[in-house]
Amino acid sequence: MPAQEHPIPANPAANGGGAAIPYFLTVLKWAIVAFPLAYLWFRLISNLMLEWTTNPQYGYCLLVPFLCLGLLIRRWHDMRTTGLQTTDPSQNSVVGGQISNFSSSAVLLLLCALAFLYLPTRLVEAATPEWRPIQWSLGIIAIGLTLCVIYAHKGGHWLKQLAFPVCFFFVAIPWPTLFETPIIQTLTRVSSVIVVEVIGWLGVPAVAHGNVIEVSTGMVGIDEACSGIRSFQTSLMISLFFGEFYRLGSWRRWLLIPMGFVFSMAFNVCRMSLLTLVAARKGVAAISEYHDPAGITIAILCTLGLWGLAFLLKRSERPISSANPDGIGPNNEKSENRDLSGAVKSQSSAVHDRAANSPAISPQSSALNNVSLSLLAWLVLVESGVHAWYHFRESHLQPGPEWTVNFPQDNPTLTKLTIDDKTRYLLRFDEGKQAAWTEPDGIRWQGFYFRWLPGRVAGYLAKRHTPEICLTATGIKLVSGPNLEMMTVHGLALPIRCYVFQTEAGIVQVFHCRWEAGAGEDAYVTHESARYNLVRAIWAGRGNHGQRVLEFVAIGIDDPEQAKLALIRQLEKLVVVEPTQGTIGGK
Repeated sequence: MPAQEHPIPANPAANGGGAAIPYFLTVLKWAIVAFPLAYLWFRLISNLMLEWTTNPQYGYCLLVPFLCLGLLIRRWHDMRTTGLQTTDPSQNSVVGGQISNFSSSAVLLLLCALAFLYLPTRLVEAATPEWRPIQWSLGIIAIGLTLCVIYAHKGGHWLKQLAFPVCFFFVAIPWPTLFETPIIQTLTRVSSVIVVEVIGWLGVPAVAHGNVIEVSTGMVGIDEACSGIRSFQTSLMISLFFGEFYRLGSWRRWLLIPMGFVFSMAFNVCRMSLLTLVAARKGVAAISEYHDPAGITIAILCTLGLWGLAFLLKRSERPISSANPDGIGPNNEKSENRDLSGAVKSQSSAVHDRAANSPAISPQSSALNNVSLSLLAWLVLVESGVHAWYHFRESHLQPGPEWTVNFPQDNPTLTKLTIDDKTRYLLRFDEGKQAAWTEPDGIRWQGFYFRWLPGRVAGYLAKRHTPEICLTATGIKLVSGPNLEMMTVHGLALPIRCYVFQTEAGIVQVFHCRWEAGAGEDAYVTHESARYNLVRAIWAGRGNHGQRVLEFVAIGIDDPEQAKLALIRQLEKLVVVEPTQGTIGGK
């Protein structure tokens, strides 16, 4: 009898050869959905990274993306291990279908609105990446679209579980200056007053001048990063993190936030008191030896304190009982009647629950992929358009002259001032110098000159510190200004903003100039933060072709008009203009 031959299957998938095709399609589907979201998050983090790495007040934000990722993984793992799966849309009733259709339309409308918002946001962000509202707009777009995709693909219950870890990223976005500056000034002054009282109890006399404390050995600066917005936002971040980590109830999470702020302020006052005592007994220079160790110590203690408080709040919570909340057993007649009547209600409400928790856009359909492809195409169009616009605008910019400042070497009173490490770290300039001297007419001058070479960081760092922010923080009163004056020196147009400050020693005239390579005279406005100036940047270019900051402080002259004339005489002597080299910024 001949041996039986085994038939060879005609379909290669029968031997598993086609198993890779569905797997590839699944990976491709997820890639199409994830890529535009990943790019938006990349743009957001890339923008914020400039602030995180150059502004010590927001250095803690470098941890936030990792904390967000950890909370997301933890939530995702818990939901998968508990067996939670997205409800099958095929089980929806007619009512549920109507709800799903409404949800689908709402989600698509929100997706389109957020995607369209990216166009003006990206256009402004390319020119003024440091503008805080633009950073918030980028955050709302990236986070909002992520939440929309979660709801569209997994449903309402998944959105409810994953919303907090995603929205937790908001604590890493710097607050708008309108809110941040008053908080910094208020907290700094309050901290200074408390420190003066504390060390006074210890027998050390001190006087607070804004965020500066005067002791017998000199002036101790109370850094805003030690007592201002960083204390507030760091405690907020830690409190929200532990509230989510321990899954605390609503009122316990709200309680943890003010307690975290109290902890951070208390530890900061202890730190500042310690540093002030060191300065009073060993000299101001001795602060540098204790500054960083004290900061690290209070950060650890504050975190441990909030961790312990969150743990105690978690232990005080009563676990949710699975028993009948009404306390009536199954043998009771009322319970039986309730079960019979409740069965109908639970059966009808189950349909609504499934509809509410089911995806707005079925993952079985290609709608989500089509939306993701459309979003990807839109992002490519926006990025190409923004790049083409600024390339066109900047090709018409005329290179500015190369110039520098030489302080009066022939003046016997000239004193070159050393730029401390803190100032270098904050400003990150490529060239900087400062000096002080006295003219024969009795006017005492102090000059500062900083230069940033062309690059993305140039405009951001040059705009960070202005006299109305830095000098008022030290307790000096702003009398008038800024008043913009365009002064021409050796053919070079310099935008000078004039200020008058009142100090304990008398009137001080301050002249601040921020010069941008390639910018015309009409590009400068009185207030750096004016909305017109920010919108103007879209037309003028990205402002990253090199920046210079020149500042003069005049002491011993009270008349602002006479001070301007004296400044012009100084500029004519000190400013050296070189021939244009043919490229923007003279490079």
